[in-house]
Amino acid sequence: MSESHVIDVRNLRTHFHTEKGRVTAVDDVSFHVDRNEVLGVVGESGCGKSVTSEAIMQLLNPDITDFEGEIIFDGENLLALGEDKLARIRGKDISMIFQDTTSSLNPLYTVGDQIIEALQAHGRYSRKAAAETALKVVTSTGIPSPDKRLKEYPHELSGGMRQRIMIAMALVCEPKLLIADEPTTALDVTTQAQILDLIIQMKSDLDMGVIFITHDMGVVAEICDRVAVMYLGQVIEDSTVESLFEAPLHPYTKGLMQAMPTIESDPKADLHTIKGKVPSLTDVPEGCRFAARCPFRTGKCVSNAPTLEVATGGHKVRCWHWKAIAEGTAPEAGTEAVIA
Repeated sequence: MSESHVIDVRNLRTHFHTEKGRVTAVDDVSFHVDRNEVLGVVGESGCGKSVTSEAIMQLLNPDITDFEGEIIFDGENLLALGEDKLARIRGKDISMIFQDTTSSLNPLYTVGDQIIEALQAHGRYSRKAAAETALKVVTSTGIPSPDKRLKEYPHELSGGMRQRIMIAMALVCEPKLLIADEPTTALDVTTQAQILDLIIQMKSDLDMGVIFITHDMGVVAEICDRVAVMYLGQVIEDSTVESLFEAPLHPYTKGLMQAMPTIESDPKADLHTIKGKVPSLTDVPEGCRFAARCPFRTGKCVSNAPTLEVATGGHKVRCWHWKAIAEGTAPEAGTEAVIA
């Protein structure tokens, strides 16, 4: 593990035991995050983004979950640690911002008490010192009247204010790694922009790594340094943001980008969609997992699963035809080379 890596996920597999049998929700996923770097993890709902983050935090039910691989943090494999040690890491060295602030904040306590509790759980703070630190951190989030907000309950705050409180709670112990699981999905555009700016500012101030989980390629372009695109539990493309947006190599990634409206888009035209739907984890295709929806698929795609290989400049892609796609010579949908 490089000294610059905050976390190094290696060949992670996450298996759930269900009524329909053993299901692999995350399959051979590898990535790393450096200090002062934002890794975007992007893909449709159900592709394994949140399960990956919950595996890092070890928030999944151990009675129905098995893991393979390694999650290396501070020289230790998080998958091999006991609950006592994990409890000391969660919230202190690794923090997480959840999408749903309503269920993440306790409605019975003021937001100030909840931040103070987080501080006292991970450090030797008196009540007074913890309250002063809480006020300082909440003030840094730009929330109006911070001293007043700390005395309020979650239901008394707007969605944007609750999200700022969640960010303050996540950052109050100055973590080395922040995981943000679609933290701006339910917010209006203006508030979303403010929250994104805040996360970037805090990343620089604390020199921490960030895993930003999203389905929004526009957000990826705005705040991320590198990006891992996931589909049906696998990373299917991994590169710098510049390389990905300049020349996406996987048909799924290209589809996600084409679905993004631009200022030049015809407001009367239908948005581009990726045909078909994500297969069930209980019925994973034998070959490429995207083959049934791919306009470039061939017989090889249907019967043989591609591996994640290095294309150019560290850009990785899981596709049999990435070279032809890059050169613009891949067969278009509807040609004889495409298998229906």
